Amino acid sequence: MLGLLALTVAAVFTGAAHYVVRAEHPARLQLADAPALQQWKPSYSRGAVMQASLALIGAACGIAAFFLERDWRWLAGALLLLANWPYTLLVILPTNRRLQATGPAEADGETRELLIRWGRLHRVRDLLGILATVVFLWAAAA
Repeated sequence: MLGLLALTVAAVFTGAAHYVVRAEHPARLQLADAPALQQWKPSYSRGAVMQASLALIGAACGIAAFFLERDWRWLAGALLLLANWPYTLLVILPTNRRLQATGPAEADGETRELLIRWGRLHRVRDLLGILATVVFLWAAAA
């Protein structure tokens, strides 16, 4: 049961990350610099809490499933999902901080470049979620 919960949570994480990459962020980039930044800030704040929680819960369920079933795939999926935390803190956070520190009146071409960069960096979160979901699905099918 914990493995299926890990799979479900990973799939929800992946769906949210994929939505950001494929729908929300491209739509945001259609706005002018200041409105794009204004939209990104609350969206990021809300999304960060949701995705961080999903990654942690999914990884915890995967680790628990590993200890119960002794199947390395549960641990591998958990580590892939959990990898979002250090990736976000080490790679994405500097861009996040620069965007958070920019006021709407200061938004310019550099802000747009930061938003574009943020979108490219966020694709890795999408990929990690996809990989974790596939590995959990593989474990669940065994």
